[in-house]
Amino acid sequence: MHPNEQLVREAYDAMARRDGKTLAALLTPTTQWIVRGRGGLAGTYVGPNEIFEAWKRTAAEAEGGGLSLTLLDVLANDDRAVALVRVRGRRGQKALDERQVVIFEIDGTKVTSATFVYERPDEYEEFWT
Repeated sequence: MHPNEQLVREAYDAMARRDGKTLAALLTPTTQWIVRGRGGLAGTYVGPNEIFEAWKRTAAEAEGGGLSLTLLDVLANDDRAVALVRVRGRRGQKALDERQVVIFEIDGTKVTSATFVYERPDEYEEFWT
């Protein structure tokens, strides 16, 4: 397994365990978390503090303390990794069941950026409105 594939798999395992310490160790002070679209959570979050605040907001607004993420596959090389993820969640009467592609730029053992793209962005945006 490529080291960058292992890094992404460890990140998703840490998210499932809600292990912020492990996740923070994978980020730099300037890591960018880029959520594409026009929805309520769209935007660019820079650094661990902003990224964790976005995660807390997601947890507060989605039932059950956040979204359920199922890592389907990871492709990696020396500079980046691409994850295919199934994302599920509920907010009141709204349900989300979408596939997401996440493009991770990686420098050594740190994620320098992650860009989140949904298969059906309108469905994702509707979930958050």
